[in-house]
Amino acid sequence: MISILIILLFFTFYIFYFTTKRIKIDSSLGFEKKIQTHPSPAKKNGLMLLITSFIISINQLGFCVGILFNIIGFMTIGGLIILLTPLQLINYKNISMVFILFFLIEWFQQITSI
Repeated sequence: MISILIILLFFTFYIFYFTTKRIKIDSSLGFEKKIQTHPSPAKKNGLMLLITSFIISINQLGFCVGILFNIIGFMTIGGLIILLTPLQLINYKNISMVFILFFLIEWFQQITSI
């Protein structure tokens, strides 16, 4: 469940990052131009993803830990996006590999705790 929260926070910050007009679009994932041409619906979708991640984390981790997880995760993922996007290191292949790695770590941790 944590891996799903991390990917939700990633796409939330990624959408908010590309709604600004100060950045150049490199279109590594393909939907960045659409986000920048239609910023209002993109911000609404980003806010919906953020609220969804808050609700899921509060439900799974508890009130205080869920809010703290989202704040720290949002800051960490935001810093990574700001650093890695100009270097064009964010693409489908890298996101998929990191997500699968996080998912497998979480899955093996749940198997060994049984």
